[in-house]
Amino acid sequence: MRALRLLFLIPAIAAASDPVGVSGLEDRIAAITGQLRELPEIPPPQQVARVGFHSGFVNTTQAARWVQADLDAVRDFDSVVIVPAFFASTEQETGAYGFPPRFTVAVSDDPEFGSYQTIADHTGADFRVSTSPIFIPAKTKGRYVRFTATRLAQQRLGRGGFCLGEMLVFAGPLNIGAGCPVTSSGTYETLPTWTLGNLTDGLTHLGAPIIKSPRRSNGWHSGIAQSPEQAKWVQVDLGISHPLDEVRLYPAHPPDFPERPGFGFPPRFRVEISDDPAFAQPRTLLDATNADFANPGDNPIAIPAKGMAGRFIRVTAKKLWERTSDYVFALAELEAFADGKNVAGNGTVSSLDETKTGAWSGAMLVDGQTSLGAIAPLPQWLEQLSQRHTLTTELATVQQRLAEHRVSRQGTWLRIAGGGALVAILVALLLQRRQKERQRRALIDLRRQIARDLHDEIGSSLGSIALMSELAMNEGGGDTLHDIHRLSREAAESMRGIVWLVREPGIPTLERLVETMRQTATSLLGGVTWKIRAPPEPAPPAPSLDFHRHVFLFFKEAVHNIARHARAKSVRIEVTWAPSAFTLTLQDDGIGFDPTHTSAGCGLDNLRHRAAALHGRVDISSAAGDGTRIRLTVPLPRK
Repeated sequence: MRALRLLFLIPAIAAASDPVGVSGLEDRIAAITGQLRELPEIPPPQQVARVGFHSGFVNTTQAARWVQADLDAVRDFDSVVIVPAFFASTEQETGAYGFPPRFTVAVSDDPEFGSYQTIADHTGADFRVSTSPIFIPAKTKGRYVRFTATRLAQQRLGRGGFCLGEMLVFAGPLNIGAGCPVTSSGTYETLPTWTLGNLTDGLTHLGAPIIKSPRRSNGWHSGIAQSPEQAKWVQVDLGISHPLDEVRLYPAHPPDFPERPGFGFPPRFRVEISDDPAFAQPRTLLDATNADFANPGDNPIAIPAKGMAGRFIRVTAKKLWERTSDYVFALAELEAFADGKNVAGNGTVSSLDETKTGAWSGAMLVDGQTSLGAIAPLPQWLEQLSQRHTLTTELATVQQRLAEHRVSRQGTWLRIAGGGALVAILVALLLQRRQKERQRRALIDLRRQIARDLHDEIGSSLGSIALMSELAMNEGGGDTLHDIHRLSREAAESMRGIVWLVREPGIPTLERLVETMRQTATSLLGGVTWKIRAPPEPAPPAPSLDFHRHVFLFFKEAVHNIARHARAKSVRIEVTWAPSAFTLTLQDDGIGFDPTHTSAGCGLDNLRHRAAALHGRVDISSAAGDGTRIRLTVPLPRK
């Protein structure tokens, strides 16, 4: 009876503690919804090889750790933007990896921060983080910008630490923090994923600042080469000489290669300016020709010019990007900033050669568009994404309060009516509604996973088939038709491998996973002798559907690499399981490689990200001429 009396008192208590009425909450929801319609959508996070900064570990979360950028001189600036790190998948639903719940951002002229100005203070309550950027208005000046985590994120084994994807410092449209040196109180470094320099390298999971637009263009595309060592160049005539602050390159992402952001971006290149169209005496802004440049995905590359003047800007690819079995150079857009304005817009474009179609042309390199939409000013775009997160958070809070109000009203009516049984029914209905909502979200998550897998696994092959079909019609077939046949088989195999996850009743078994591996190996390792071994004893209880998805895609990536690059005669595949661990080993007798000097697109980063998503590890051992062994070890959940 006492519990029943308390239940009847809840509506009155709720009404007394919240004087805002239902109509006021409904008005606020309508206002927020209208504001959200005017803001750009937060793009789905994309994985980049250089994820960001990772602090060192400590044995508690109740500690302070910091990281700071040096702007090289005292500079005036308008805002600071912090982008959380995105690393495959996380245990948290936010998608942000290792972001600290409490933090400050401060500015100083002193590297030791003996005196400083705080521009953001989130130490009073835990910060509600997502993959959205955190925009901090700061009309001020200083040389050092420091992010201090005052409460660390809890990471594996109960240790504390924190991670950031990027720190940007804007003066007008320019990120004056790009490429600035970084120091910290301690760092955990695993190249290329985590390192100090990643904090200011301009690469984030957000990609390019794009607003959806009905008019889109792919950009400029070089002629097709059969060797990566052929040099290709493209240049823009600005009309007159300008003292430049920055040159910005936007990678291409054509819709017929949806799974390959950074399409055509050269692994090695040089950016120069000149007052002479022949570039007899060029001045170099960036020389990235001595080592492979990490593919930026959809991220623009900002190249400081520091006032260097010139009329012509030339980008020369010294090593081309591997498309399928050929090599190209492509860019979606080139921007050049002088006095805060893009002076490259509608400039004259020329090149060594080009592939000109309805979606590719020289003029599209300076039209302000990409295949994803229109290019927006970067700081304003980041500010709007930050506003969207703030409004979305408020909307969820107001909706919750409205739901509580309605429940309170219903509860009051039921109490007056003396319907104790109706209260129980209402509670049951609410619980049932919550259960249905959880099921609906789980179904949405599964659909998104399947969509991403189909996007990643099938998109590449279909894009290649479409382009090669066009070439075959123009050139009369030959080897191109053979490649189309090969890619179509690979696409069909990818489809079968993903669909089995959905067709299986309940959670797929480990035995069924091994059988699917066997079918995939049969399809991809044609002409290669291979064996697969699995334990004869029954498998432990099956892990989650997500486990099967990541392990299968890890296996497919590894086998695809062997088929494409290893030149192996035989492959041994071994699966083992125990109550606490699952292990997958692939050993080939191919040409091998140096794992510390791998080219972009080799797939090893994908293997590492899959292992991280499984909370496991991948060990890769190889040497030239000695073959390669890849071992994935994943802990299995306890009963």
